[in-house]
Amino acid sequence: MWRNIVVIVQILLIIWLLQTKWVQDMFSSVQLTLSDWVASVLTVPDRQKIASLRDSYMRNNMALQPHQTDYVFEVTDTIEGIQKFHTLYCKDGDKNPYLYGNNLRKFCSKIEESGILP
Repeated sequence: MWRNIVVIVQILLIIWLLQTKWVQDMFSSVQLTLSDWVASVLTVPDRQKIASLRDSYMRNNMALQPHQTDYVFEVTDTIEGIQKFHTLYCKDGDKNPYLYGNNLRKFCSKIEESGILP
């Protein structure tokens, strides 16, 4: 009988402790950290493809102006940005104020060769 009462009290204490603000904040912090780790691990292959695309384009195209180089880095920040760029400027033929002519054609072909597009 005494043992059952002690177990019930322990369970109630654990429930009470888990409902405190401090413990909830700690668990939410741990959860955010773990989800950030998982997200960063999942994006490693994409990051490698993006770095390879940047490398191959920049290495073979030294005629870019500084503002064009900055624009390429901005576009190639995410997979979604690259896909949007390809749709707008490579497929649809919209005018791009930063990359045009041969530079645009080279960049479009590098995107298509990179394996980033679905």
